[in-house]
This record gives sequence, C-alpha cells and structure tokens, in this order.
Amino acid sequence: MKKICLILALLCPILVQAQDRLDDVGRIIIHAYVPENEDLPYEAHKLLTTKLSQIITANGIADNENFVRFVLTAKINVISKDIVAGPPQRISQKLDITLMLGDIEEDKVYSQLTISAIGVGQSYEKSFISAFKNINPKSTAITAFIREGKEKVLGYYQTHCEDLITEAKKQASLQNYEDALMLLASIPDVCTDCFEEAARIAAPIYTDMVEARGAEFLNQARAVWAKNPTREGAREATRLLSQINFAASCQPQATSLMREITAKMNEIDRREWEHQMQVYQDGIEREKRQWDQHVKEYEDRVQTQRMYLKAARDVAMTYAMNQPKVVTRIVNYNRIILW
Repeated sequence: MKKICLILALLCPILVQAQDRLDDVGRIIIHAYVPENEDLPYEAHKLLTTKLSQIITANGIADNENFVRFVLTAKINVISKDIVAGPPQRISQKLDITLMLGDIEEDKVYSQLTISAIGVGQSYEKSFISAFKNINPKSTAITAFIREGKEKVLGYYQTHCEDLITEAKKQASLQNYEDALMLLASIPDVCTDCFEEAARIAAPIYTDMVEARGAEFLNQARAVWAKNPTREGAREATRLLSQINFAASCQPQATSLMREITAKMNEIDRREWEHQMQVYQDGIEREKRQWDQHVKEYEDRVQTQRMYLKAARDVAMTYAMNQPKVVTRIVNYNRIILW
C-alpha cells in the first residue's frame, strides 16, 4: 500500500490536470490536418479540419496536434462550378474530396478514399461549407477507409516497438525525459506486449523527471533570489518554486527558500506577499487533497500500470504545447502536399 501511495503522490498532479482525457490512454493518435495550400476560404478550411477530427474520434481514435506522426488529411478537387440564377444568385460546386491517412515521418500513405459532394451557397466559401457539411464521419466507406489505415498504423508499432523502447531509454539517459515519455505515450494498448513494456519503464523515467526538474527549478529560484532580492525577484522565484512537484525530494529545500523569501518580503510589503504566500500554500494543500482522493479512485488502475502511461501522455502533451513549432515539423507537413 505504501508503494502505491508513493506512486500516486508522483502521478496525482498530472492526473488531476487531465482527468477528462482518461479515455485517451492507450488509444491510437492520428492528427487531423489540412494543408494551407488547399486555398480554401478560412471558414471552409476550419470546417473541413473539424470534419476530419470528427472522423478520427468517431472511429475510436484520439486526435492530438502534439503527436503528429500519423495524419488524416484531405485534398479538394473542384469538378465543376456553376452560377445558379437568383434571386439570390448562388454558386454550385461539385467536389471530389480525397481523404488520406498516412505517416508523415516515413512519407507513406496508408489508405485513401475519394468521396463526391455538392455544395450550394451565395458565395464560394458558403458553397464549400455546404459541401463539407455533407461529409458523414460514420459512413460505411469512411469507416472502412479508417479501419484500413488504422491497421497499418498498428503494424508500424508492432514492427518498431523495440526501436521505440530503445529510443525512449536513450532519451531518458540524456535527461530528455519529456521526449522519452512522449515516445512511450504514443504506443497504443492494442499492441499489448509493447504497451506493457512502455508502462513498465515509464514509471521510473517519470520519477527521474520529477527529481531532475525539481532540482533545476530550485537552483534557478535560488539564483534569481540571490541576484535580485526584491519584489520582482520574489515573484520570479515563487513562479519557479511553484513548478516543483510536491513529491520531489527537494521540496523541503523549496519550502525553506520560500520562508526566506517571505521573511524578506514581509519587511518590504507584508500585505501583498502574504497573499502570494497563501496562493502558494493553497496550491500545495490542493495537490495533497487531490492525492488523497486519487488514492481511493485509482488504486486498482495503478496496479495495472495503465496510469503510468496516462501520466506520461499528459507530461508529453504539456511539454509539446510549450515547444515552438520546429522547422522539421513544418517540413514534414509539407510532404503532405505531394501525397
């Protein structure tokens, strides 16, 4: 029981932040993406992207823009365009919408489907919107198309499992913990053996990350406070300290530094700093209350190790959302243009 409680102490803060995404654990992740070069009006482009996302989720798959290896995209071919006399005058377009699901890292199309749609509206944008509204995410043809692509995505994980695990261990050894967890979190649970191995190594990597990042934030906070023991320095140091997981072994040192800052700030501006301290303390107490709650709610799930990858996926998503869009991702997206 003590071991389970310790695990929960580490996992709980992230579990709470993303409890509503619990069902995404172990699901295949495919991202909906429509290239900008499709030259669609803004609202039509947005609706088509939404439709692709609906196709993904309607077929039991997770859509997450931070996991972008596997992509569902669409290309539009205008077959005919007619002006319908009014009033009001309307535009009618017949479109071929080609759906493609593939791997942008290896530049492979796994499955492809072309569907025809007719859209009528008072402008070109509204005619596109009218056509896209007719796409049924649960149609027989689309379901079969997704099934074919999904099977090939699963084939990728079954073939490359050992490579993914090896790379995750390598990234962890380089202290790139978030990258390691992102790799592990991408593995779907239908690949049973691979998923279980990923879950097994995710827990120690996550623990190492908590310790390493905690030490980093503590050292940064100490440096900031030593250089600038003012109200501004106190705010920045507190921001850094608040990012330390409450289960990290350096938490006592973080608390000690907060007391030091508090003693100084009480001399400068007692009322304002007492408020800042209350916010900090409330955050710690809230995490502890949530921990107690999750001890009751998640004990059985932790024993199956499923929650390890839940925490890993949430860490990976938070990490990815805070990263700039790198050039390599843009290059990979541009490959879709040639599909």
